[in-house]
Amino acid sequence: LGYYFASASHDRTARVWAMDRVDPLRVLAGHLSDVDCVAWHPNCNYVATGSTDKTVRLWDVQSGEGIRLFTGHHSAVRSLALSPNGRGLATGAEDGTIMLWDL
Repeated sequence: LGYYFASASHDRTARVWAMDRVDPLRVLAGHLSDVDCVAWHPNCNYVATGSTDKTVRLWDVQSGEGIRLFTGHHSAVRSLALSPNGRGLATGAEDGTIMLWDL
């Protein structure tokens, strides 16, 4: 991290960027609606995204493939955070619910 960063977008994707490049390194596509939040896994190999489609996805940064899909929220996912040890994920939805997930 520091050299790489990730962005969420209203075009249903997240993107992984490098500081010295104009174009994204990866476009993470799979959500059915806006991507509203993004966070890096502590090992920097994965990115988590939350969406208005009420799902959370975990992505492999090297391949750009989605490796996990988390469902259960009943409204848009607006925030997420990964635990420092990388074994847990907390997500918050627009309706005020918070969910904890094991990775």
